[in-house]
Amino acid sequence: MPQLYTYPSPSQSANSLSDGEEEDNNLFASGELAVASPATWYSRLHHVPTTQYNPPNSPASRLPPEILINVLKHLSSPRDMHSTLLVSRSWCECSVELLWHKPTVPDVNTLIKIMQVLSRDEPTFTYAQFIRRLNFIFVGSEMTDSFFGRLAPCTRLERLTLVGCSNLSDETIARTVPSFPNLVAIDLSGVESVTDRTVFALADSCRKLQGINLQNCRRVTSASISALAGKCPLLRRVKLSGLVDLTDEPVSALAIKGSLLLEIDLNGCKRLSDRAARDVWTHSHNMREMRLSHCVELTDLAFPAPHNIRELPSGPNPFPYSTRLPASDPPPLRLSRPLEHLRMLDLTNCSKITDDAVEGIVAASPRLRNLVLSKCGQLTDRAIESICILGKHLHYLHLGHASSITDRSVKTLARSCTRLRYIDLASEFFFSVIV
Repeated sequence: MPQLYTYPSPSQSANSLSDGEEEDNNLFASGELAVASPATWYSRLHHVPTTQYNPPNSPASRLPPEILINVLKHLSSPRDMHSTLLVSRSWCECSVELLWHKPTVPDVNTLIKIMQVLSRDEPTFTYAQFIRRLNFIFVGSEMTDSFFGRLAPCTRLERLTLVGCSNLSDETIARTVPSFPNLVAIDLSGVESVTDRTVFALADSCRKLQGINLQNCRRVTSASISALAGKCPLLRRVKLSGLVDLTDEPVSALAIKGSLLLEIDLNGCKRLSDRAARDVWTHSHNMREMRLSHCVELTDLAFPAPHNIRELPSGPNPFPYSTRLPASDPPPLRLSRPLEHLRMLDLTNCSKITDDAVEGIVAASPRLRNLVLSKCGQLTDRAIESICILGKHLHYLHLGHASSITDRSVKTLARSCTRLRYIDLASEFFFSVIV
């Protein structure tokens, strides 16, 4: 049996929740393994009855399987779990699934051993049915179509990480993922071969999907993301960073149909307009992390309007020669309720936004913890004064290359946001000595 030991996954994202919030904000958030009964022997050899040895005075030998499984769940060391396999047949039946539910693959040799076990004609147990989570981040370059195709019997798989598995073909992934109807989260970041074919396969077969990471899968288009939004209503975390062809329609569909959406990453989706961002603000009331960096077309109209902005009245313009917004522009965005759960907002290089957008954002998300406004060159001291309203909730603030900000507003910020842990003020244009 291959050595199955636990290593921390570098693919996991940071938790963005505030103090006292318990739910893990991770694409591959861990949950308790549901093992309620002992495993069944598969090999014919083990169907032969044997005399079971029970020490006469051993309380553990008389434990019901359900209680024993619950006790074994608390073993933190896989080595200890492996030792329980050797105690007796009954202990082996109770612990084997706990050991196999999340096999770690630290190197290619372990990968080969696991595939050999899964490929046996008559294994001791149905190991493929025990596997719930697989992370191939450490063997990304060694993962091939031949290896991946052997995972089809793992029909109870719930979480799959394929970060950096650049040798996998889109055809093999699309053919295999329908075997995982219970899939809850999949990370395909960096698998550049992925196309709409794989995303369509996920949308059609994995209706329980809650998290998907398609970072830098540049061949994926809006059509498959729209299908995903329509067929996977349980989506909570969607990462689409680097999808340069993504348009407004699928993002709006994700926001409107995905009432459970907690996190969305649209970094570098340069074709997005104000419409998509407005739909996210309007419909995603549970949003916790929103990344819109390098969405260069976004303007103030993409964000909640500050309270002092009034809508222009309908009807003829009494001042026909004055400047007025084009009729095609949407009205100022008014939210029915604030986004109380929003903790992280990244607007790096959204250079068209002004102080009005920051004022509206702060009013609509009063508990922001991490705010990134780097390279937003139109911001002035008035934006910093609005940020000061966040007070003790603000922990991280990025203002690099916002060259119109002066010492005065930064001093006010330091007095108002008393729990600020990090601030980025990188610029060659301003600041003398900040007290």
